[in-house]
Amino acid sequence: MRNKVIYNVKNTDLLLNQFVSLTKKYKYSCLLNSNPSSKDQPRNYNNFSFILALDKIDLIQSNHNSFNKLKEFHLKKKDWMFGYLSYNLKNESSNLYSKNINNISNHNLSFFIPKYVFIVKGNNLTIEGFDSKENISNFYQNVIAIELSNPQEVKYELIQRESKDIYLKKINMIKDHIQNGDIYEMNYCQEFFLENTLCHPQDVYAKLNSLAESPFSCFLNLENINIMCASPERFLKKTGKKIISQPIKGTSRRSQDPKEDKRLFEQLSNSIKDKTENIMIVDLVRNDLSITANKSSVKVNELCSVYPFNQVYQMISTISSEIELTKYSFSDVLKSTFPMGSMTGAPKYSAMKIIEKFEEFNRGVFSGSVGYIDPAGDFDFNVIIRSIIYDSISKYLSVSVGGAITNKSIANEEYDECLTKASLMFNALNFNFDD
Repeated sequence: MRNKVIYNVKNTDLLLNQFVSLTKKYKYSCLLNSNPSSKDQPRNYNNFSFILALDKIDLIQSNHNSFNKLKEFHLKKKDWMFGYLSYNLKNESSNLYSKNINNISNHNLSFFIPKYVFIVKGNNLTIEGFDSKENISNFYQNVIAIELSNPQEVKYELIQRESKDIYLKKINMIKDHIQNGDIYEMNYCQEFFLENTLCHPQDVYAKLNSLAESPFSCFLNLENINIMCASPERFLKKTGKKIISQPIKGTSRRSQDPKEDKRLFEQLSNSIKDKTENIMIVDLVRNDLSITANKSSVKVNELCSVYPFNQVYQMISTISSEIELTKYSFSDVLKSTFPMGSMTGAPKYSAMKIIEKFEEFNRGVFSGSVGYIDPAGDFDFNVIIRSIIYDSISKYLSVSVGGAITNKSIANEEYDECLTKASLMFNALNFNFDD
């Protein structure tokens, strides 16, 4: 049984930085940060400003029958669970496989039950812990006494796994599949990486988050896996019987010149190509949600709205549904919708098969999801994009970016869009990419 202690926090920005520093002492931690102080935010339905899960009481890791195991684990524990869903979960529910290069050791699914959960809403902090209230209070006093040090500035010289020429050729080959009717749209990704490197994940995350201030930002550390994420995209949220998905398709850079910035906003808002991409994924999400939805409950709440972020504009849609709680569990909803359509394409199964044919790396946790499941079975998960992933055992660091390829795609423009997305992570890693 968890005890609760409640505080009023005057400086939540300072507390957030202390939380990031605190995670250096633990092998298991998860910080989910909605960056509520940022002005440039889409409607994100978040229940908190930020939440920190710290230390491990119990753990589930799985590579087979994972969603059922997750459901059984939650039924037994009825507690907070934080962790990731790997893209390779697709191989469990479909006749699919992944044989590409894989330098990061992760499970298909991994969640831990934390000793402490810190929930910040506005200036209110609630701490839930398996400890006496006195010990929780003493622990909190140690947290707020943390003195912050200057982060270590390291320059990471990333390697591009495939050349621009190869990328451009592959885009045209993917378009051949589209023209042949195999798929309508496919998300194609490329990787930048660095081997045998020492990374300071908390310092990198702090810089990444300050640059992006994204609504689904997170830092996750599960033993060897470190995910530094500045995601703008929600995969799926469950509150009671209500389900919400907010796929992103359509990206544009921003400009410091107000007139040029306005032009870029209008250009994306009026882009037939980007609207087509977005609507295809909206239709896919509607179909996925309908598997568990009550009749006539699937709705498109918002279609192709363009929102500003610090460095890019994004086209976002919101789709919702309602489920029958006596018939479907939280894991049923996750299983029927994962992986998210925005990172696969349409039709989903065919797109995933062709992705494995063309991509030169195993996505692993990239394009999967980080999030939480609460004691009642409600959850919220992001999409692992705009992310830096580091394996502290193999000392392998990875940055992956991609985009939706349709029949209207122009290969050079798709390549430039990848670099626009990657520039955020490159800046966080002090990497200057010379194309």
